[in-house]
Amino acid sequence: MYNKLTQMSSLLSFAERIDITLWLAVLTGAVFVISILVIIVLVFSITNRRWMKRLFGNSSKENLKDILQEHLERVGVVQIKLNDVENMLRDVQKASLTHVQKVGVVRFNPFDDTGSDQSFAIAILDAEDNGLVISALHSRERTRLYAKPIIRGQPGKYPFSGEEKKAISEAGRRKAC
Repeated sequence: MYNKLTQMSSLLSFAERIDITLWLAVLTGAVFVISILVIIVLVFSITNRRWMKRLFGNSSKENLKDILQEHLERVGVVQIKLNDVENMLRDVQKASLTHVQKVGVVRFNPFDDTGSDQSFAIAILDAEDNGLVISALHSRERTRLYAKPIIRGQPGKYPFSGEEKKAISEAGRRKAC
């Protein structure tokens, strides 16, 4: 009988150990699930506060209606400023058509008795190919400068030399802003 009691006692202690182990596993799992839930709630809370802060800014208003009214007023002010910027940009774009946008340079040697390509023709054009061409002819005795108007890529009163035409062509290949 003693053996039977010892066996039963050891079975009970084994069952108690299993129950304790199971109870600890369930308790650990519950603590883990609760911890995850707390982390999720904290993340959403922090994210929600950031979202609210982004949406409402540093508004001191308490009422949602007042906050929205304040934001509508801000949007109105921003829209007015945006319209002003668009008008200024349109004016700048229109004015920029007359600014120097394309330049072409050609160096050449017009005389056989000079050493290198000291002479040049430079074409300076706006977006509509209006501007001028400046030519400098360098010889041993002197350098001469000539300026001729360009109207829509064509000569005005004075015909262009071959080098001037080449400089205008080079400038015309450049893209206007």
